Amino acid sequence: MVMLGLSKFLILMLVVSSLAQDYYELLGVTKSANDKEIRKAFKKLAVKMHPDKNKGDPDAHANFVKLTKAYEVLKDQESRKKYDLFGEDGVKTTGQQTYHSWSYYRDNFGIYDDDPQIITLNGADFEESVLGSDALWFINFYSPMCSHCHTLAPVWRRLAQELEGVVRFGAVNCEEEWVLCRQEQIHSYPSLFLYPMRERYVGDREMPQLKEFILKRLQVEIIKIDGDTWKILSNPDDQYQGIPWVLFLLDGTSDIEQEEVRLIVAAMLEGLALVGEVNCVVSHALCQEVSGGRTHPIGLIIFWKNKDSLYPLDTVTSAKDITEQVLSFLPHATEFDAETFEDMRTQLRLDPEAPFWLVHFYAGVEDVKQSLDLKRLPALVGDIKLGRFHCGRAVDACRALPVSRYPLFALFKPGGGHEVHHGRETAYDIATFARHSRAAPYMRSITPEEFLQQTQEGGSFFVDFFAPWCPPCLRLLPELRKASGTLGGSVTFATLDCSQHAAFCRQQSVRSYPTTVLYNHTGTHPHFFHGRTASDLVDFIRDVLHPVVVELTEKNFESTVASKPVDHMWLVDYFAPWCGPCQQLSPQWRKLAKLLSDQRNIHIGEVNCEREPSLCVQQGVRTYPTIRLYPFGSVGLATFAMYSGYHRDARSLRQWVYNFLPSSVESLTPGLFEARVLRDTGEMWLVDFYAPWCGHCVSFSPEFQLVAQKLEGRVRCAKVDCEKYRNLCVQQQVNAYPTVIFYPGRREISSQSAEQIIRRVEEFIADLQRDDKYNRHDEF
Repeated sequence: MVMLGLSKFLILMLVVSSLAQDYYELLGVTKSANDKEIRKAFKKLAVKMHPDKNKGDPDAHANFVKLTKAYEVLKDQESRKKYDLFGEDGVKTTGQQTYHSWSYYRDNFGIYDDDPQIITLNGADFEESVLGSDALWFINFYSPMCSHCHTLAPVWRRLAQELEGVVRFGAVNCEEEWVLCRQEQIHSYPSLFLYPMRERYVGDREMPQLKEFILKRLQVEIIKIDGDTWKILSNPDDQYQGIPWVLFLLDGTSDIEQEEVRLIVAAMLEGLALVGEVNCVVSHALCQEVSGGRTHPIGLIIFWKNKDSLYPLDTVTSAKDITEQVLSFLPHATEFDAETFEDMRTQLRLDPEAPFWLVHFYAGVEDVKQSLDLKRLPALVGDIKLGRFHCGRAVDACRALPVSRYPLFALFKPGGGHEVHHGRETAYDIATFARHSRAAPYMRSITPEEFLQQTQEGGSFFVDFFAPWCPPCLRLLPELRKASGTLGGSVTFATLDCSQHAAFCRQQSVRSYPTTVLYNHTGTHPHFFHGRTASDLVDFIRDVLHPVVVELTEKNFESTVASKPVDHMWLVDYFAPWCGPCQQLSPQWRKLAKLLSDQRNIHIGEVNCEREPSLCVQQGVRTYPTIRLYPFGSVGLATFAMYSGYHRDARSLRQWVYNFLPSSVESLTPGLFEARVLRDTGEMWLVDFYAPWCGHCVSFSPEFQLVAQKLEGRVRCAKVDCEKYRNLCVQQQVNAYPTVIFYPGRREISSQSAEQIIRRVEEFIADLQRDDKYNRHDEF
């Protein structure tokens, strides 16, 4: 009976699990699918499965609700992370799932998803590809609910098709990317902007006007070829020797359409070939010579390579066709086999001066269109060498890297490391990646095996556990590259793709993407980084390698905090690494330690309560973070103050700390000010005129305390409450708070930085010491 009951239970669980279909399978995409692939898959299924089109199916509504939920979960970076980690239990929703009408999914959803020339941009794409690039972008900010946007769509598509390779076309759906649109100050739809100059288009939204707007802003050159120019070009020692040319043979008439064709060709081939034109009416003999004496119609385009080779192109009028023909004549990148590929990697490992290699891994038959596009790479990547590797002919070599998809692009670097490109496989995107990756020679992509080897070898090793579909991960990658360049090889930076190595990431307790960890050396615990910028990361790593915060454990807590001398102060942060507010406090806590680093008797520490649970229980810590201050004059741990302020930034914390320090700043009344500051007593004074309600004054107070400590024994520091002693402040011509004035001589200092104030005071002291009157008084 027991076995029968268990069997029924297992059958029931199988039925339930079959009903809870995997969201990726439901949409028909892989777990590495990006936003666009997920959106396209959902749109295709939505048009087919919508209840409006399946009225005879009683399950149509329920099935479509499942489909909609799958899309809503996977399109959002946070919910997708939770789903990948915990399944449906991690993304349970309350309330009824709603959806749009069938016509909405057909007409308004992902308007430009099916257009290969138009890139649908999200926030991460926009920041990396548009703002992070010098390439020309024409961006259409639109709303799917806007009728003018739909009217523009077919024109925008034709424009993108005709000018592909001249300018990049992007589309931003402001209904879904409202944060990005607000950031770019988009207030109406459609809004068209040309980047990087961010110039708004305000003309008619018709093809000729839009096209003219772009072409007038191209900075390309078409060289006029005459007899004298031809002689220079024919010189074998000429600087242009070996550079391909495209020459247009003209009949001398003005044709706007043909002028546009030449301009577009010049833009498409910029950096790959020079473009010139010959007026055959003025230089008939030259046209005959250029074309090799061939009979030709006027307007024939000649592709000229290495002076000895002439390739007459088809007499076509399309700039795109001309460009494709020229590209087809250009050579492919270096083709590797298994042996030459290994030779290249060996050279990189042994020679720090070896060139960088951008390698294209492919299998099967290449896409002709993409193959031609990739021939633009030499003009975009500078002196980075280009290679190709057919994985179908060397499976083991590709598997060892590993190459997990085709096509795949990777930059191989001196030292032996390489970094994989994650993003669109267009020449512009690949080139942007290659340039940025080259600037970060100490950053590389790794496998789990390489991770284990590196952590066993020791050294400083920073790892980014990420997923290529995760927008925050892609936004972080350029920041990692900047940080690695700043630190100059003192730390190895690596990325590990958790979509490819999911089981290993789970073993490393990776719960979300990106998870970024610094492994300092063998035997130490990992240090988790929670910031977003390169400067934050550099500060974090330097602080870990050269700690400004003391790590407190059960072993050293008694000998440090509990046994502190009476004239010492300790500030301790009790935290848990999984606690969000603790993660936010961490960089501010290190910044606080730096701000107080010149206070020799003040110590900053931290206790990781996940690693030191007994210590935290002994100290009665029940919430995270808990910030305690063990003040001057106290013995042991019985006396402490707890920080309960709303703001946990470094400056607010420092201001709180200064409330517990003995102050060398005197408070002056009008009488004392008259008797001690204005009278010629031979003393120097620095006075802070403030108002108690002034926020800047409150923030400045710790800085002024620091100034007083630094100048103690040389300059007396004081403060005057201008709310209480208004007349005195008026007499001293104080018009804003805080105002800092040096006496004698009443010299105002327009700074709230302790360092700059001290520098100015030193200058004033030097001036006074040169003053005969002051020196005579001092001698008396």
